[in-house]
Amino acid sequence: MFRRTLKFCMAALLAGAACAPALADTYPSRPIKVISPFPAGGATDVLTRILAERMGKDLNQSLIVENKAGAGTTIGAAYVAREQPDGYTILMATNSTLVTNRFLYKSLPYDPDGFAPIGMVGIGPLVLLSSPKQPFKSTGELVAYAKQHPGKLTFASFGPGTSSHLAGELFKEQAGVDILHVPFKGATQALPALISGDVDIFFDMVATGMPQAKAGKIHVFGITSKTRLPTEAQLPTLAEEGYPKFDMSAWFSFVAPKGTPPEVLARLQQALQTTLKDETVRAKMLDMGIDPRSGRADELQAQIASEQPIIKQLVKQANVALQ
Repeated sequence: MFRRTLKFCMAALLAGAACAPALADTYPSRPIKVISPFPAGGATDVLTRILAERMGKDLNQSLIVENKAGAGTTIGAAYVAREQPDGYTILMATNSTLVTNRFLYKSLPYDPDGFAPIGMVGIGPLVLLSSPKQPFKSTGELVAYAKQHPGKLTFASFGPGTSSHLAGELFKEQAGVDILHVPFKGATQALPALISGDVDIFFDMVATGMPQAKAGKIHVFGITSKTRLPTEAQLPTLAEEGYPKFDMSAWFSFVAPKGTPPEVLARLQQALQTTLKDETVRAKMLDMGIDPRSGRADELQAQIASEQPIIKQLVKQANVALQ
């Protein structure tokens, strides 16, 4: 009896050891779902689809983008966290997903540390936009108006805890103004509200905000990074406009459910890194105002670690913690 049991256990162990190379050889054998935690048509969604198409060529399999938007990326993040850790569902995660939400929400439906990192994708600044319904035509005029009318102006965001929300809170703190936050699910909802005058200002991604500004539908005042963006070199930074400490960007990454096998992660990382070296992909990202990164997991982990104390302090100063 003992010998039969031992023989069975040894066979099981050997079979398990043989599975890892087999999994690496066969993955992926079916389409992969890529969850975008913002609505279709926004910058995050567009970026996700650009990357998914190119990664699919490297993986010889389709990557199907699904939008699960709302609650500052928590809906999409929670969905992926519950999925099987088999490499067939991955998440486009932003700084709000992996950093800000842990300080913003007292209770989250997912663990920000409960994902397996695939790699860092890109980073890009936002632009300060205003409604054409308002009289101010520059950052200086906006600040003067806000100080003369405390509590009257509103600023839109992609949702609580997103980069556009934090940019607005940082602007309030550094400019010393009182402006009311109005969250949306994404830029595709916030921009029409800005154009119609339902909200007054909005920190948006370059890819979605600048086409509307160039069409004359809204005003653009400045950019949130420390340095000017080469593709929009005419835009001054907010640091140049009198707020030297203003530095806020959105960043993007891919993660998988915790427990995803290392060999599967390695295959996804290889595809992502190859994609981010593709000149066509890089050109599209730069046109969107997003600087391509390495696609490495260690760069993503370093980004998370370096940003946590900064965001924790900003959330505390702004007093924007949610239930």
